[in-house]
Amino acid sequence: MKIIFIHGIKQQIFDANSFQEYWLNVFNTGMHKIEAHVNVDQLDLAFPFYGDILNEFNHRKAINLETLRPNWSFLAKLPRIRQQRSDALKQALAEIPLLPHDAQHQPYSMKNRFFVLSQLAKDRMLKEMVMLLNHFPDLHESLIQKFLCEVYLYWYNPEFKQQVHERILSCFEPHQRHIVIAHSLGTVVAYNLLHELSNQYEIKRFITLASPLPFNVMQRHLAHPLQKPKVLSGDWHNFYSQEDYLTTFPMLPPVFDFHPQINNKLITTFADKPHEIIGYLQHPMVIRRVLELIYDLPQFQARA
Repeated sequence: MKIIFIHGIKQQIFDANSFQEYWLNVFNTGMHKIEAHVNVDQLDLAFPFYGDILNEFNHRKAINLETLRPNWSFLAKLPRIRQQRSDALKQALAEIPLLPHDAQHQPYSMKNRFFVLSQLAKDRMLKEMVMLLNHFPDLHESLIQKFLCEVYLYWYNPEFKQQVHERILSCFEPHQRHIVIAHSLGTVVAYNLLHELSNQYEIKRFITLASPLPFNVMQRHLAHPLQKPKVLSGDWHNFYSQEDYLTTFPMLPPVFDFHPQINNKLITTFADKPHEIIGYLQHPMVIRRVLELIYDLPQFQARA
């Protein structure tokens, strides 16, 4: 069985190799924590990366296409952007921190406690703001246009969308069983992709992490009514975090009126990085949903 990992926004600090290394490290951290006797080298894994496609589209800003003159304001920012990405990459590839409930042996100092409390307060405020924005999708979309360019490109640039789809589709194999694990915007990409696949592909499990699909602003760009992809012969597990202001809602009827229904699980991630993959992909519930299907081991099901 092949496992395909589909990433979301803001992955431009990576290239294809460092992206795979980072996500594999997070996945390995979670596997080792639940003491599964599984060698990751024995698994058939694919990490399609499309951050470079976004970089290519962004670099087109370096030339004013109307005058064919350099865009000096954009070019002036490039050294700082490259340095920021280099620093972020070094930090990401450092040792993977454990989830708070797995790091109980590490005592919190008073400074750390105040930091966590401040982050929780920030998350709560942002979550309430996002819940309010969900009732005003036009305003929500204008904010997304300003701050999340890859989301806006995916919605309105057919060339970008096609290249992203082609990059990911190349990892699927006909007449092979797959588990698809998608994070953030990747869940929207994966949902669309699965509807494009023909019946020669089989998806045994769809796992969505930190998905924005429940937001009204996302649903207005999807065909209605929302439907379970026909190639999904198995189940759909959706994980969202109580700290994550970008995954405020579970996927429930009547919008997600699927049979069987989506299995929604509320989990805990990091207070200071509530939306990042580092808190989701190493979570024991996520790991068990993957391994139980591959190895059919009863201990994974019993501890779920």
